[in-house]
Amino acid sequence: MKSKFLIFLALLGTLPESAPTETVNKILHIVKWPKAQAIWAEAAQEYEKAHPGVRIEFSYLENEAFKAKLPTLLQSKDRPSIFHSWGGGVMYEQINSGVCQDITEVIAEGGFKDTFYPAGVQNFTYQGKSYGLPNDVGPMVFWYNKELCAKAGVDPAKIKYWDDFIDAVKKCQVAGVTPVAAGGKDKWPLHFYPAMLMMRILGKDGLEAVYAGTNGGFNNPDVVKAFQLYKDFAALQPFQKGYLTNTYPEAAGTFHDGKTAFHLMGTWDVNEGRMDAADGKGLPDEKLGWVFFPEVKGGKGKANDLFASLNGWLVARDAPKETVDFMRVWLGKNIQMKLAEEGLDMPMVKGTAEAIQDPFLKQIASEVEKSHWIAIAIDQQLGPDTGRVFNDVCAEVAAGQVSAEQAAKTIEDSWAGNRL
Repeated sequence: MKSKFLIFLALLGTLPESAPTETVNKILHIVKWPKAQAIWAEAAQEYEKAHPGVRIEFSYLENEAFKAKLPTLLQSKDRPSIFHSWGGGVMYEQINSGVCQDITEVIAEGGFKDTFYPAGVQNFTYQGKSYGLPNDVGPMVFWYNKELCAKAGVDPAKIKYWDDFIDAVKKCQVAGVTPVAAGGKDKWPLHFYPAMLMMRILGKDGLEAVYAGTNGGFNNPDVVKAFQLYKDFAALQPFQKGYLTNTYPEAAGTFHDGKTAFHLMGTWDVNEGRMDAADGKGLPDEKLGWVFFPEVKGGKGKANDLFASLNGWLVARDAPKETVDFMRVWLGKNIQMKLAEEGLDMPMVKGTAEAIQDPFLKQIASEVEKSHWIAIAIDQQLGPDTGRVFNDVCAEVAAGQVSAEQAAKTIEDSWAGNRL
């Protein structure tokens, strides 16, 4: 019996050792730019080399596919450790559903949180707790084609008020130039118009009162006015033919193919639009310009009150401890400086703006620092339910299917049951 036991122990000694358990950090993102992905991969390799047994895995989903698939992914066993977020009501719902991790204490260690602009950190804070960190900010501006504007006799530098922009649209049409590109099928590109008109008319305090339900909420006459201005604008047929069946990438490509004079879009459109152009290059710097979304005469909002996509990352509930540790490298100043230098981002890390070389992003970054109000996209601010209603209504108004009053009432009816 004893000999059998000794043989058994000897056999155990000959068995191969089990492979060490690998810790995988999965990051779900919507950035398709190869240069950005290459810089991220560099950060991952640096971290993996210093932390044997840890693997960083980036996964890409196109913007609309991301929105559609994320809720299911977050409830699955294969949920990401980190996932893209715009903050706002969508984030609040994700936090309240229990899929996010409170990282307040861990990002405070070593002053990591303080390396970001406070407004960016605040965007991923809920009820005093941090659940994520900011990545970059993408303000919305009117990009314009210098050659087509010159052909139409339009000087974008003189567009100060909404009426000036309407005049520019009409001049383009008289000159045979399609005024504006829009990805109406995706709806969110259209929501920029009434959203920014609301900002310009109501101002910060007024818009916050609308969210709070004061003075009728979205039934406020100033909200109706914003939708009426948008409806009148859409009635001019300013967009490219078939815009309601075009996606954002298709519209971005249309503008960068030199087929429209203007495109209202975030700063990412410099890179995205060029990739989506037929030649993959788009408009060169010398043919491209930008102006702020104009003010509305008599309104309380200013031209440098920015409407922006404030992009960032949320950490999943069961993400491993190495996740935030990797963020210290990935979202650290060294990597973010490289993204800034390549003109890929306007990072939310302090001290990176000076590294931006792209002339357009450099100009806009300086305006971000001077702005007193940066509002995030309304469809994200209102959460998934009312945000979807807002976007649907914007498409319906553009198509001439509903009135400004009906649009405002539909949004208020939805938001009244979802106010946070």
